[in-house]
Amino acid sequence: MSDKSIVLFPGMIKPLRLARVYGYLIQRSDGLYHPGGSQPVCTISLARKMVEGGWLEQHGQRYEPTAQGLRAAE
Repeated sequence: MSDKSIVLFPGMIKPLRLARVYGYLIQRSDGLYHPGGSQPVCTISLARKMVEGGWLEQHGQRYEPTAQGLRAAE
């Protein structure tokens, strides 16, 4: 995790909750989707901020919640 702390704000709650339910989110051209989803749950730029802040981990095209991200989604 970086030295900078990214504060959790309301727009991050829904993606974190869906990542917790499904175990991961999938990157497509215009945003992150839950598996089988047809509407993006957040933008790629928001996902990058969440990775930078330690809320999500990126593994290729998959974004998985960190322990911190799992706690925040509760």
